[in-house]
Amino acid sequence: MPISAYILIAVALHLAAFVSYPQSGRFGFTFLYISIIMWSAFAIFINSAANHYGKAWKAGVLIVFTLACAFSSLAFLPQTDGSGALHKFLLGRYPDRKVLYYGFLRIGIDIPALRPPQKEEPLP
Repeated sequence: MPISAYILIAVALHLAAFVSYPQSGRFGFTFLYISIIMWSAFAIFINSAANHYGKAWKAGVLIVFTLACAFSSLAFLPQTDGSGALHKFLLGRYPDRKVLYYGFLRIGIDIPALRPPQKEEPLP
């Protein structure tokens, strides 16, 4: 598997965690950048080590890499309320439409279909 696939998986998992739990405060983007760089470096190392073995080994490495990347992106993503994203996920507090809308807005994507319904103002 090419290195770019590992890096793409790491970026997709980090963005999914960031969009799903957008209450990361001012250190959210810093965490995102640093963590993606570290996982990309690890992907280069892992890919060079996995090339010496068979296809079954590469598939196992890919699965372990994906699970470890998903775990770390949820476990270490900072949250403003002090409760980690992994803790919220394990408690069953999954993101809803409103949270996803604000999560996508944080990365600059406006999806009107996810916009929460606006309260109608009563007429005088």
